[in-house]
Amino acid sequence: MFHVNIPRLHSSRARPITYLVLLCLWACLFPSACVNAATKEQWKGRSIYQVITDRYALPTETAPALTTPLPTVCDPQDQTWCGGNWRTIIENLDYIQSMGFTAIWISPVHKNIDTSTPYKYAYHGYWVTDQRALNPRFGDEDDLHALVQAVHDRGMYIMVDIVIQNVPLVANPTHLDVTTSMMQANGYWFTEPAEYHPYCAMDYSNDASAEICWLGDTELALMDINTEKQMSSSRSTLGLANLSQTTQLMDCESMLPRETFWPGFCQAGGVFCIGEVFANDMKTIKRYADNMDSVMNYPAYQGMMDAFQLPGPANMSSLVNYMVQMNTTVNDTHVLGNFIENHDLPRFANTTVDPLLQYNALAFQFIGNDGIPIVYYGQEQGFHSNREPLWTSEYANTTYRQRVAFLHEFRSLMATTGATFNGYTFENASAQILSHDQQTVAIRKGPMMSVLTNRGSPPTNEPYSILNSGWPMYTQLVDIWSCDKLVVGSSESFLISYNVRGGRPVILVPLALISNTTFCPSIQQITITQKVSDSSSSSSMLGRCSGWASWAGLLGFSISCLLTL
Repeated sequence: MFHVNIPRLHSSRARPITYLVLLCLWACLFPSACVNAATKEQWKGRSIYQVITDRYALPTETAPALTTPLPTVCDPQDQTWCGGNWRTIIENLDYIQSMGFTAIWISPVHKNIDTSTPYKYAYHGYWVTDQRALNPRFGDEDDLHALVQAVHDRGMYIMVDIVIQNVPLVANPTHLDVTTSMMQANGYWFTEPAEYHPYCAMDYSNDASAEICWLGDTELALMDINTEKQMSSSRSTLGLANLSQTTQLMDCESMLPRETFWPGFCQAGGVFCIGEVFANDMKTIKRYADNMDSVMNYPAYQGMMDAFQLPGPANMSSLVNYMVQMNTTVNDTHVLGNFIENHDLPRFANTTVDPLLQYNALAFQFIGNDGIPIVYYGQEQGFHSNREPLWTSEYANTTYRQRVAFLHEFRSLMATTGATFNGYTFENASAQILSHDQQTVAIRKGPMMSVLTNRGSPPTNEPYSILNSGWPMYTQLVDIWSCDKLVVGSSESFLISYNVRGGRPVILVPLALISNTTFCPSIQQITITQKVSDSSSSSSMLGRCSGWASWAGLLGFSISCLLTL
């Protein structure tokens, strides 16, 4: 599987919001494996852990450094190599798999510009000069083979960024003629001036500009390959097709003509391609989604920021609107890429100070929304700055990391039970908004319901009422996040209280669904049998018992009402 993505220039630079990046998620690196490359359907239900290869794990005696000398301290502000490589990832796959991830996403693997630039060094892997050669800072062909084999041996997939659209140029493009001799001297694969669009500064609000103009700036430009030219397009496509015969991978760039280039490009590799479109408007999303297998869910990301960021607008309606629009725009929402952080965006912990808001966003990413959850390395450690080395955390078993593992366990339970609601399982149901206000949203997805809020940690006496939940009266429910229980009342209704635990995410399933599992083993059930004299008093007693049951649910146990005449 490929992730088509834009080259990264500055860790502090905010991304423009209207252009396309392509993510090529690759699950096939060996000739024998390519026959059975993972399909779009097989990627559904997967979850991805994204690493910056250089920053994931330190070299060891068995995974030696390929860059010397290394800095004593890996400071992201230094923008240089810190020693992580493909072998160091292999030695630390247990950490990723222990959280339940079923795929990893690594940095681009191809040869980069290897000299200092105005923005220092290409430790991130996105300034590719030659897609025919691997990046020696990360390893050789044997090392990459070994990583892929190690990942596949665990039943996991591997996802790789592929840069094919842009080539770095350390010069002022407004005062420079691109020549063959210059590009040959720098070891570029594309060396003919005609293989590039003439220089023009990128206008991110204009589609035509986004497809032909150059990224970067006047200190470090990124020349735009002219994929409309048959020669350039054929060579790019050939490079991807050759992945089925070699271990070479490419990081796809993508201000490319969507209708003509991408379908053939992805077909040549025989892989599932996700487009990363930096846009919140559905018209732009649809234009690219119609020519790709899928896209990254930037509208949902923006909705999460609007809903859960603190300080922020605290606008739950924004999240709801993005969900509704995406569900009516994209043909298959189950392969959208759901993320909270990545290597170009601010750390969520740095923009949202309340941990319960972070957990609500996490629950939405994993179970409240359709798609493939993608966690960026360090998110589980609560990192506040981007591109810092993971080893400084000592790979601690933080509460957030435990919650990630917990949500994976829950997704696995939903996949294995076969439970349905109206004929749909958790995996094939589309997320449905049941109700919402500015603070809270109730989302049904097959046999479960998530109730997410931006109320934050402080307890509040204002409950949230769920009407027409779809569960019959007296159904016993359990919130697997807190192990609180409640019972559905009349009109298929119940209340979510925030007066004790504050604004935690609520994840509800019928109690019977978790029987004989490891979820909430200490839950007790209380049964009240009440004899009533006639049918007229039966209705009153049922209503009264339902009220008892709702309050009991807030205390962590449930009451079953059994009335006899």
